[in-house]
Amino acid sequence: MSRFEFDKNSYSRYLGRNFKMLCELNHSMFNEPYRFINDTEELFIDGVLFSPFPFDVILPSQTETQGTQIIMSNVQNIVANEINKTINTNENIIVTLYFANIELEKAEKYDIGTFELQGVSITPESVTGTINIRTNLNINVGAIRYNNNLFPNLFL
Repeated sequence: MSRFEFDKNSYSRYLGRNFKMLCELNHSMFNEPYRFINDTEELFIDGVLFSPFPFDVILPSQTETQGTQIIMSNVQNIVANEINKTINTNENIIVTLYFANIELEKAEKYDIGTFELQGVSITPESVTGTINIRTNLNINVGAIRYNNNLFPNLFL
């Protein structure tokens, strides 16, 4: 197994090729967890359906003091309406992030961590919140088939 660390500069090289980012939102006010994949196609993995939905995770650089930002599209106010249900409660929305390796015959997901969504701001275009991910990115994603054409700047 290879062990490597994602950082802000190399993060985008992994996503979009064989890795996809998955996001799960949980709160007691939700009927069921919301599960999204940052892709145009749905993914059924480990018996759970992840629906296509645009979101982005913005990692801080080494000099930034702010936390990691998660930005979700506010298409048809879907996310804003659900988040508004949680405003008068004393609990934060729990965000669980995963990487999914879709290159394999049977897709696998790797847990990045579980975080609380804080400092949420809602605009007509997007919903932005802060999660603390800085100390959780040293993860083991298992064996990876290395292809120099797909990952020219990756050094394991």
